[in-house]
Amino acid sequence: MTRRFVPGALDSAAEAELVGLLDLARRAPSAGYSQGVHFLLLTGADLAAFWQRSGAGDWFARTQPGVLGASALVIPLADEQAYTSRYAESDKAGHGLEDAANWPVPFWLTDAAMATQNLLLLAEEAGWGALYFGLFAESAGAVRELGVPARVVPLGAVALGRRADDDVPSGSATTRARRPVDEVVHLQRW
Repeated sequence: MTRRFVPGALDSAAEAELVGLLDLARRAPSAGYSQGVHFLLLTGADLAAFWQRSGAGDWFARTQPGVLGASALVIPLADEQAYTSRYAESDKAGHGLEDAANWPVPFWLTDAAMATQNLLLLAEEAGWGALYFGLFAESAGAVRELGVPARVVPLGAVALGRRADDDVPSGSATTRARRPVDEVVHLQRW
């Protein structure tokens, strides 16, 4: 994850490149082909306003100021209604999944998470720096101000931009060892 970006606005070619990455990222699996995953791309003044309104800007200014140099921010969004509506259709009905409470795993969140992972991998492959982070309590209001309906859940945010030359790994990955494979991969049984 990138924590120091080269500050600067996106030009139209870079913005088009990011839109292309988002187009590819959204091709993650979609339960019932419900397609309830959305991405909200913020740049320029809208990005600056989001940093301020969400509380994320103040936090990063204190803890990781290099993140605020990101040229863009993507908010992955999950629309539960797209899934419950899809599973009320005749070819999917009969399992009770038209009611969100009956889903053992909320696939609208799963699908949005997979699309977000796609974005992170695609950004890395394309030479972009990226940082996924959770949204702060104040973020709900900031997301609603951007026109996102209340039924749509933001999963976090992905800061994107060009990685600064002095960006170095930091955070928990530098202080905690990765668990050995035999602790997390179970063969035949737990």
